[in-house]
Amino acid sequence: MRPTMMFLILCCAPLVAQQTATTQKAAERQPMETPNQQKLFVLKYADPERLAGLISVFSANGASVRSNSEMHALAVTAPNPVMQAIEEAIAKLDVPSASPKDFDFTIYLVVGTETDNIGTAVIPKDLDAVITQLRGSFPFKNYRLLDTLTMRSRAGQSISTTSSGGAVTLGNVSRLATAHFSLRSATLSPDSATIRLENMNCRIFVPYEEAPGHYSQNDLQLNTDLDVKEGQKVVVGRMGMSSQQAMFVVITVKVVQ
Repeated sequence: MRPTMMFLILCCAPLVAQQTATTQKAAERQPMETPNQQKLFVLKYADPERLAGLISVFSANGASVRSNSEMHALAVTAPNPVMQAIEEAIAKLDVPSASPKDFDFTIYLVVGTETDNIGTAVIPKDLDAVITQLRGSFPFKNYRLLDTLTMRSRAGQSISTTSSGGAVTLGNVSRLATAHFSLRSATLSPDSATIRLENMNCRIFVPYEEAPGHYSQNDLQLNTDLDVKEGQKVVVGRMGMSSQQAMFVVITVKVVQ
């Protein structure tokens, strides 16, 4: 071997060894990737979408969650240690008390009036206490029932309904009054003492005669959040129609076990 070639080999050998050692140290400093697990959790009680929202807190640790309400299940992908924590969380949250509740709503549209041309003369007996309360604050000549709306909702879900069951007599003609009721969500408090109603909206179109033979509609609206006790009849509010008439919304909610 030529002297020049031997010299170059001897000079490069330390550099190669140094580069190899540097590469090894860099590899040691990099953490080893933890393999992911994929698991399917079929829930017994908890709502999949709500539980997925809670489990998403593990996304910062590499977890991803997909929910399916129809199958009542969660599909989870996560590193092994994170999956163990998710399993423990689901076991604690998927319990009977987490089962979503259903709510039955009854909405009474009551009219205080000085005339007899609106609604029916029959007020349900279970509204007697409410009517007594209203008369104490609003001494109209008559209190009449315009319409009754009923519906059922699952906790946390929005609902809406429309009814044309009420009527107003104008001259010799009976004209329908249309009511629309919607609710963004209803949830039961942790102690089951109250039901929280969020973004409750009631809109009613009541016909009236603005001139002989010419008809229009009062557009009455009420929008509010409300806490009610189960089975309690609550006067949500008054919607003005005229000095001779006013509309009152009375609501009661029951938890369906």
